[in-house]
Amino acid sequence: MDIGYLQKLNEAAIRKIWPNETRDFSPWLVENISLLNDTLNIRIEIEELEGPVGTFRLDLAGIDRVSQKPVVIENQFGESDHDHLGKLITYAANREAGIVVWIANEIQPAHRASIEWLNNSSPPEMSFYAIELEVFSIANSQPAPHFRLVAGPPPRKRREITPMDQITPRNRRYQNFFDRLREKILELQPNFTRARGLPQSWWGLGIGRTDFSLVVAFTIDDKFRIEIYIDNGVKEDNEFALAKLEENKLTIEENIGQPLHWDYLRDSRLSRVYVAIDGSIDSEEKKLEELVNWGAPMIIKFREVFGPLIRNIEMESST
Repeated sequence: MDIGYLQKLNEAAIRKIWPNETRDFSPWLVENISLLNDTLNIRIEIEELEGPVGTFRLDLAGIDRVSQKPVVIENQFGESDHDHLGKLITYAANREAGIVVWIANEIQPAHRASIEWLNNSSPPEMSFYAIELEVFSIANSQPAPHFRLVAGPPPRKRREITPMDQITPRNRRYQNFFDRLREKILELQPNFTRARGLPQSWWGLGIGRTDFSLVVAFTIDDKFRIEIYIDNGVKEDNEFALAKLEENKLTIEENIGQPLHWDYLRDSRLSRVYVAIDGSIDSEEKKLEELVNWGAPMIIKFREVFGPLIRNIEMESST
């Protein structure tokens, strides 16, 4: 019996299949996204090809239909390089991506380490993947593409999201509320965010810097809170960052329009500054509408006021 041998195609052969990354490979990936989904065990749906990011263009953007997280994908033929790593981070930051995927024919060891570092140092809601595109054939058979996971999030970031048909009625109310809040924000400021709320009591948004998040949450004491959440893993550094922000307290509170709570949380690692009003997910519809109408402009104002200050903090040890 004749037995064929599996042959891995080189970059030159792969370029004969997809001569141009933008015109050929990206459209093919859109049509065959299930292959990537099976590798990552998520359910990406592509929404954009060559989407704008300032004066740049990202390869692919979409949404994970399970977690509702925004997704960005950067494609590259050949070996991974610094240029594409920089693009990946730029696109992820500007699109507030929760899932970030880098595809190349070969991921170099230094870039694999970079993806692992990004996973370990980024917020819990963010996941980075490095994928190698391999293409095989047997004798003269049709080429068979294969995605190989080289680096991905650690187990603590791989918790499966409960399917929407299995979530509790209360969590479904959270999901619906944050969907309404997001719609209101986008009415006031289109393109403010692509991040979607999950069936949980809080919603995390980017603020332009790792270790800082803009968080909207319902609390156990029936408050509706908008906060800047600071956590880089070291309590002293978190307190130092909040202290640097508090140096501008008068200006910040004048721009926000009301006093804020500057909370160093002595019994916790994190620090935060927030504003809160009475409100519960179990409130009547009229009250929930009030929370949406109050929260949307306040969230926009928080990012406008805190964003530049946060980006300018020079982190040093406070001890």
